Amino acid sequence: MKIGLLQEGEVMPGRTVASRYEEMIAEVARADKLGFSSWGTSEQHFSPPRFTVSAPEVLYAAIARETNNITLRIMCAVLLQWNHPILVAERLATLDIVSKGRAEIATARSNNLTTLEAFGVNPSQTRAQWEDGMKLLSKLFDEDFEGYDGDFWKIPARTIVPHCVQRPHPAVSVAASSVDTHRMAGERGIGVLTFENYFGFDYLQECIDAYREGQSDAKPMFRGQNKNLGLYVATAFCAETKEEACRVARDVALGYFKFILDLYIPLGKRASYEYLDDKMTRLLENENNLDFLLTETPSVLIGTPDDFRKRLKDLEARGVDEVLLRIDGVPHEDIMKSLDLIGREVIPHFSGAKVAAE
Repeated sequence: MKIGLLQEGEVMPGRTVASRYEEMIAEVARADKLGFSSWGTSEQHFSPPRFTVSAPEVLYAAIARETNNITLRIMCAVLLQWNHPILVAERLATLDIVSKGRAEIATARSNNLTTLEAFGVNPSQTRAQWEDGMKLLSKLFDEDFEGYDGDFWKIPARTIVPHCVQRPHPAVSVAASSVDTHRMAGERGIGVLTFENYFGFDYLQECIDAYREGQSDAKPMFRGQNKNLGLYVATAFCAETKEEACRVARDVALGYFKFILDLYIPLGKRASYEYLDDKMTRLLENENNLDFLLTETPSVLIGTPDDFRKRLKDLEARGVDEVLLRIDGVPHEDIMKSLDLIGREVIPHFSGAKVAAE
């Protein structure tokens, strides 16, 4: 079990985006020394103060120069019409160079109607655009790109520069919420980053099982196969006592949960996102129930180091390879304390995790 970090530049009252970026750089530098496996941020637009990173490739480059070991995983490149796959490939290769081979990439088709509408993308077309973008991306990793004639992208032969230093290329994953996308990821030989939408442990197991079933008959679309299953934990915070952890992280946990509800209720009415719709009632009934989030969903992990160890051991037994802890939206000093506790008292207990710094 590997333990990674996810942050999205959440800005607290009285703070600025600029100050939060500086704090994040310091936090990732600390996580690097503590043995966290990876760090990443999502690409988000028009959603402050919870999400403020709209140009993640610039932030990754700054962090690459302040770290030595931690994997820098793009989480995620939205392969839709505003993110041309050629630009995605060029930026990934540049990050791989400046990080000395520590880059990875996850892709997504977006779940934010506000963003899709602003960039003129029909939600019913996101899967088709993403699939065509992935096929093109697989060709762009070749040294000699001979052009591409797809359903959405049509590119003549061109010289792509630079190329990644990792061979055959950095690991590729997809962010997934549906059982079908998990199975598809397994079939295509790419990793998967699971967000189970607060639907619960049984739903998470459905997704894991579908991914492993897909792997059993994989026809890899990239030369380098990736079998890593990571789990997004939407709100994580570790403290010496559970009471202290809940005090610090209560507002961000409930706030993020409400954001997801507001996002998915209308989205579930759209074509290709219907799987969301029939699961909303139970979540709405617990909109302000922190105890429900702590016990009924793997998307929230707030508590002591012992609580973390128990939850992560359970997730490991279920087949999760890596957890991605979103530690964000609380004061910088508290984030640093939480990282230190996890690095000293959680990470060393898991095989495959890096050894925490002294």
